[in-house]
Amino acid sequence: MVNGVPMQGDIIKINLDPKKGHEQAGYRPYICLSHKVISDYANIAVFAPISNTKRQYPLYIPLRETETTGVILLDQLVTIDYNARQFRYIETVSGGFLKDLLATAVLVFQNNE
Repeated sequence: MVNGVPMQGDIIKINLDPKKGHEQAGYRPYICLSHKVISDYANIAVFAPISNTKRQYPLYIPLRETETTGVILLDQLVTIDYNARQFRYIETVSGGFLKDLLATAVLVFQNNE
């Protein structure tokens, strides 16, 4: 985190309530996936929630080498105005893990036709 701004690979805890349906709710960890250029210009960032669900799914990526436990839910990306909510920095994932994670996240947007 730099100057109170979540950076790519940072895990924060933030409350995004109220949520509806199958969306992740409550005060929970999220990992920042967007490049800092988005935060620099828009004061928002793209995050993926982290959950301790036991369900297996190709877009649920287990955390490695972190104190935070669980899987990153790449199918539930959210854009957050982090200045409008209270959040707490937890930790930052390794560069190697972040690179692997972003390579998998790209699959969410690929057209396989």
